[in-house]
Amino acid sequence: MKLAGLRNFFSANKDIATNVGTGSVLAGAFGTLAGGPGVGLGSALIDFGVTYPLTALARKLRPPKQSTTNFIRTPDGKYTPAPEYSKAETVANLGGSVLSAGLSAGLMPGMPIESTVSSQDQTLYHEMLQRQQINNLQVPQAVAPGTQFQMAGIEFLNQYINPLAQTQYSLPVPARVQQALDQTGMRLM
Repeated sequence: MKLAGLRNFFSANKDIATNVGTGSVLAGAFGTLAGGPGVGLGSALIDFGVTYPLTALARKLRPPKQSTTNFIRTPDGKYTPAPEYSKAETVANLGGSVLSAGLSAGLMPGMPIESTVSSQDQTLYHEMLQRQQINNLQVPQAVAPGTQFQMAGIEFLNQYINPLAQTQYSLPVPARVQQALDQTGMRLM
């Protein structure tokens, strides 16, 4: 008995069912893409269940008027005025879709939460890698410890950063002179 009543109700308002059904199919398709077939079916049913009664109520309060400019050709060849639906019906249709989207959000599976907390050292390291890539640098950038002060061209601080590194700038002056002489093959007399 109830199914026959529903069938009569929907058959009396086929155009509402068509308009609302189109939106429900779209809601179901997006739900399927986002969460699978179960979420899609649930989204479509919730959309139709919320939007159809709101649109039918808006039509009952503001019935469509007959158009003076648009006509529909009937199967027997006559022209009849096309119905012009009220703006209240359009607002009810769109509002029902927005409301149903909020109601069907609970069907979506939860997304895992990733921690966004990272240490300062990790952050500096990633920023330096980004700068190195953007500036097309061939060697990694050196920064003063705990800062972002770039030390390119300040090679005398290598001893501070890496005490085991022996560069010409970390040697005392006589040793630097001797190293330069050794590299050129010259000797002091």
